Order: sequence, then structure tokens, then C-alpha cells
Amino acid sequence: MLISIIIPALNEEKYIAEVLEHTLKLKGRFEVIVVDGGSQDETLEIARGFKKIKVFQSKKGRARQMNHGAGQAKGEVLLFLHADTFLPTSFYADVSKLMEKPEVVGGSFRLKMESSHPIFKFYHWCSQFSIEFFTYGDHALFIKTETFKKIQGFKNLSFMEDVEIQKRIREEGKFRKLKTSVTTSNRRFQKKGVITQLAIDVLLVIFFKFGISADTLKRFYPDT
Repeated sequence: MLISIIIPALNEEKYIAEVLEHTLKLKGRFEVIVVDGGSQDETLEIARGFKKIKVFQSKKGRARQMNHGAGQAKGEVLLFLHADTFLPTSFYADVSKLMEKPEVVGGSFRLKMESSHPIFKFYHWCSQFSIEFFTYGDHALFIKTETFKKIQGFKNLSFMEDVEIQKRIREEGKFRKLKTSVTTSNRRFQKKGVITQLAIDVLLVIFFKFGISADTLKRFYPDT
């Protein structure tokens, strides 16, 4: 089984090299695709410096970038990875074993944060549950390519594309959480603080579920 790891990037020069170096050292049959959304820093140049990485450019927007990467992918499974997130060493075995099950069409990892803040430990515990309120894009969503094509990929939303697509994935089959975790940075929480940012995140998902548009909510979730 070939897994296509798709990384949307925008001004990620701080993390992208370390993430790519880490990913390329992992075992398994996979390809790595970086889709840059118009970075103004050295992100694109850094990614192009890795000979084994496929690098593309698209219009800005995580949904657009991930759809573009999926269109270039060769794998039977698409894995969407944030540019500041590290996969576990067993990722290939974990994903391939799960996705061999015909009833399973998608899933994600659990989530660990770089910080040891007590709230993040609780957040990690919550991430074991396979429901939309505890599953987001930074958990590294993955989906069978045939299913992704059937549901026509991510909707072109400015925000909440990771929450929206899960409903459509789950309508096609089982969505499962792995026991292993990805590790991501805590940069989103540095400006407003951990508790405040988590409260905002939960409220935004609730409002989105009640029908408030992604464009309206995006004002409260600026790009990092």
C-alpha cells in the first residue's frame, strides 16, 4: 500500500525542514507532497531542497492546497499533515493495517502537544474519541483515495474544512482513531493562552455546527 502524505504550507520556514527531515526517515511505502500557498518566506525554497519531496504551488487556502496535492498523489491512501506536525515512527504500519479493513474509509491519529501544560494532557486524552468535536486537521486525517474522489475532496472553505469533510467521510464507511499520536506545536496557544484559545476553538466548532458560515468564523481564527 502506497500512502501519499500531503502537506499544505504557507510561511512555514520555522518548521518545514524539521518536519520533512523527520518524515523522510520513517519506514514504509509513502510519498511526500508539499503544496505551497504563496509563501513570502523561504518555505518553498526549503521544500525544493529535498530531492525526494514533490513540491507544487496553488492558490492560498488549506482546502485548495490539500485538494491540489491529492490531485497529484499516487497513493491508495491520502494522509493530510500540517507543516508543524510530526508523525509517529510507526505511522505506516498503523495506517496501512487499519486501512486494509474494507469497512474503514478514513481515520486519524490522536494528538500530543509539544508543551507539557496540564490542559494539553487532557486534550490528548480527549483526542482518542472518534467524534468531530475531538478530531481536527492537526490530528493528521487520512482517507482512502477512492473515497476522497467519491466525495469530491475538501469543500473550498476558508476555515473548518477539516470538520466539514468528516461528516461526508463517515457517511461512506467507518472512521477510526489510531492508538498512536502525532505531535504538533503549541504556537496557536501562545498569543491568547491555552484556556482562552481552547474555549474559542470549541465555540467556533459549535457555531459552525449551528450553521454560521466558515467565512464569518474565520475572523476569530486568524492564520498563525
